[in-house]
Amino acid sequence: MRGLVFQGYLWGYILSKANKTFTINKLKKAGKNIEKLELINKLILKCTKKLVKISGADVTVTGIANVPLDEPVLYVGNHQSTMDIPILYSTAPQTMAFVAKKEMEKIPLLGYWMKERGCVFIDRDNARNSLKAINQAIENLILGHSMAIFPEGTRSRGPQVGDFKTGSLRIAIKSGVKVIPVSIKDSYKLTEKRGKKTNSKVTIHYSDALDPNTFKDTNELAEAVLAQIKKHL
Repeated sequence: MRGLVFQGYLWGYILSKANKTFTINKLKKAGKNIEKLELINKLILKCTKKLVKISGADVTVTGIANVPLDEPVLYVGNHQSTMDIPILYSTAPQTMAFVAKKEMEKIPLLGYWMKERGCVFIDRDNARNSLKAINQAIENLILGHSMAIFPEGTRSRGPQVGDFKTGSLRIAIKSGVKVIPVSIKDSYKLTEKRGKKTNSKVTIHYSDALDPNTFKDTNELAEAVLAQIKKHL
């Protein structure tokens, strides 16, 4: 039942705000990028907070003070469930765009909002597309917009952490922005199991910022990020 409520609210909300797409497009054409981003952030934040509530997640957040508020950062987290994006977006001290799978770009309205928010869509089966998405993310960070990525590339659906696609950490190396390791614990317990959803205590921890310039390559940076993530799981 909760799953139906979740999906019902998500699509009901998106459809109820369909008219905002015209406003977003108008602001874009007028070159009012700040106002456009503020509107999209407001729309997404309201939705994600409600989705977290519907999911039954009892979220505990720690490490907020570790995130600098006066500069863009790259949030790098483990990926346990579909709830990770709503949880991250609704708890982080600054909003961000995501490096997301290409399928999300095709979702009506939501895909458009994500694209206009600065999200980049990656096709891991297409090397040229992947490189283009990585370069777009680097450019966003250089322009001052925080980004988030899940280097596992897919949901673990459990407490384990999968191997990191270290190439994705090029985003940090090339842009030079600080990396915030994000540990998301027990969000997988919110996802469907035999048609049911259960309440769950979920914790999310924002670790100390890592300076990518102090690491020799993406492999070394990935190891440091992964160590911080696992430390708080």
